[in-house]
Amino acid sequence: MKALFDRAVARTVRAATTLPRYALALALLPLPVAALAQAENSGCDTYEAPEQAVIDRFAAPSLPAPAGGEDGAPARLDTGTAYRATLMPQARVRFVAEPGRHTLADGAYATTLVFHTEQAGPYRAYIDDASWVDLVDDNGERVPSEDFGGRHDCRALRKFVAYTLEADHDYVLQLSGGTRQRVRVLVQPDHR
Repeated sequence: MKALFDRAVARTVRAATTLPRYALALALLPLPVAALAQAENSGCDTYEAPEQAVIDRFAAPSLPAPAGGEDGAPARLDTGTAYRATLMPQARVRFVAEPGRHTLADGAYATTLVFHTEQAGPYRAYIDDASWVDLVDDNGERVPSEDFGGRHDCRALRKFVAYTLEADHDYVLQLSGGTRQRVRVLVQPDHR
């Protein structure tokens, strides 16, 4: 009987000393998650004021979806409006021009989005994903980029690509090789 009592006391003592250790571990568990989230957005602070404004716009509680896009046609964007676009499996997307970077379609997401320019000048396309970005003019030719940038450690605004565009033209923004099915996107004149 004494042996049974001693084993019960030993289990109780072990439980009493182990429980606080587990409680401490559970209490500290959110810290790595919070640190990871902070690390994913640590690069956002290094963007200049125009990109900070885009981050604020992307943070809106609800963004519209681009209009149209039925039957594989590009969905329509208005310049200056931030959208949350839904990408499709890349193998199902019909590109206007072959993407400038070859990416494996297996498991990747892509889309095509059309917009119209009212004025000539510099424009920037912004997205919150690592998708490859191409811009195609109304002749089906890729428009060369003037500049690009981004932050691997900023999920709120992953990259931008700058172009000089003509007035009164339709352009197709092609996203390919994406890792996510839903991305935020904005095309606007660049007034720096």
